[in-house]
Amino acid sequence: MSIQLSPCRRNEFWAIRELPPHGRAITQSPGKLPGKLDAHRECYRHLLTALRLIALLGCVMSIARAQQTKIEILVLPRSTGHVVVEGSGQQASDWSFRDSYAGVMDLGSRIDGLRLYDAAGTEVPNRKIAPGQYQATRPATKFRYGVNLALPTRAADMARVSWVNGGRGLLMLRDLLPASSASPQGGGRVTVRLSLPEGWAAHSNQAPNVGGEFEIADADVAVFAVGDHLRTSTTSVSGMTFSLVAAGEWAFTDADALELAGEVLKAHRDVFGAAPLRRATLILFPFPQAGTPDKWSAETRGSSVTLLLGRLVSKVGALAQLSVPLTHEFLHFWVPNGLTLVGDYDWFYEGFTVYQAAQIGVRLGLLTFPEFLNAISRAYDDYSLSLDRDRWSLVEASKRRFTGGESSVYSKSMVSAFLYDLKLRTLSHNKQSLDDVYRGIFREYRADEARGGASRPGRGSDGSAAALKALSAHPGMQDFGSSFISNPVAINLPELLAPFGLRVETFGLRTRISVSQSLSRQQRDLLHDMGYNDYVRSPGQRKSP
Repeated sequence: MSIQLSPCRRNEFWAIRELPPHGRAITQSPGKLPGKLDAHRECYRHLLTALRLIALLGCVMSIARAQQTKIEILVLPRSTGHVVVEGSGQQASDWSFRDSYAGVMDLGSRIDGLRLYDAAGTEVPNRKIAPGQYQATRPATKFRYGVNLALPTRAADMARVSWVNGGRGLLMLRDLLPASSASPQGGGRVTVRLSLPEGWAAHSNQAPNVGGEFEIADADVAVFAVGDHLRTSTTSVSGMTFSLVAAGEWAFTDADALELAGEVLKAHRDVFGAAPLRRATLILFPFPQAGTPDKWSAETRGSSVTLLLGRLVSKVGALAQLSVPLTHEFLHFWVPNGLTLVGDYDWFYEGFTVYQAAQIGVRLGLLTFPEFLNAISRAYDDYSLSLDRDRWSLVEASKRRFTGGESSVYSKSMVSAFLYDLKLRTLSHNKQSLDDVYRGIFREYRADEARGGASRPGRGSDGSAAALKALSAHPGMQDFGSSFISNPVAINLPELLAPFGLRVETFGLRTRISVSQSLSRQQRDLLHDMGYNDYVRSPGQRKSP
């Protein structure tokens, strides 16, 4: 709201006009005062009220500026894996740092030498009460500490937490800043300045301001790629400005990676009908250590995807390897990052999304239909070998995924998504599919990026409840959620797939799913719609669809 003062003409009120968001002024009508003295008194009274309002607004703005966290991250030259963080923010006596994230443990022990200061610059003593947990003798506003950012032990964790090694690194505010009231941890604003070794550069999805600082709206999802010899490329695709930040040498070119990314983003946009954001970034790094050519580690935070990829010598093989994480991670721009939902509903936004990404891969020709069925088979095997696979519902298992095994939740959810898609396509005669579920949930719970996700009435709704509602919204699918998602259930895959023309065979501990020799017309139409191309096994002859 802005406030304006209308001029005080003779025998008229001072009129305080409140300008609502749409910009039209609501103005008091001028009125005659009974006498000259009363007119002046009334004029002064309104003027005093206006001045008080202006002073109050100035006070609020001053407090907001004082509370905004400002930090500087210093990457020490020739010191592998060590940075210094210093800054200022709100007053706090208790200081805590994140100790675990996504299964990566003992993060708090990386903090070293925390020193706290009050607003006057006087040091405030503190004591360490646990790894990453500190208590000051009185409130402090300024801080300085070191962080040991050695490489994670597991390659799979390298896209999840901060690290610096040799000529490059990843800095993530989520695990670098204190999770106390003195920091923006959990989604606050922060101004970041990076001091890097000579020849290094920093890139993120947020461009720096004229002073070289990054104004971060949500510190919880901020990711910085730092290092020397970083390459950047930008293109426009599906209503988004998409940037690639790459390092290292690959069998494919940066242009090849941009083209593939554009195809995947367009395929997802075709499903959802709209882009979830205006800008997106892919950070593509090779693994720092050798011996991981067939591995990858990826995570999507906000509008940034961080991907560490093994290096294959074949261009075809390398692009195929790149396509797998891209189809999955880019889908997270829409679900869950483009939604206003909350809670642990990983069974949907991870498990179902693994399946949906595989279907997109088939449509784009990145996966053959047999490879698609092999992916389902591997997921079923992973689920079958889990000790507590049927002890909890998928909703409950999602809350335990980092203690009970995240892969088993994803695997069972992927198989469940396959079963759902098959049934919905069959009941609707291929007029509806899981695409419609994703489109519907995005339409109802979409976050408005320009307003910080606050424009929809469903903001803050439980993710599991919303996803179950979307799954049951289609005719004939009302009982699927209770049968496979919200209650514990054992999946008998051979029995469940037989009606759809699919055969399940077991070879030791391995499962193979294949298309039955004899298909009804409805089964053939169903599988064709999912990417299957049938053929007779005699050379040179194909069946008609």
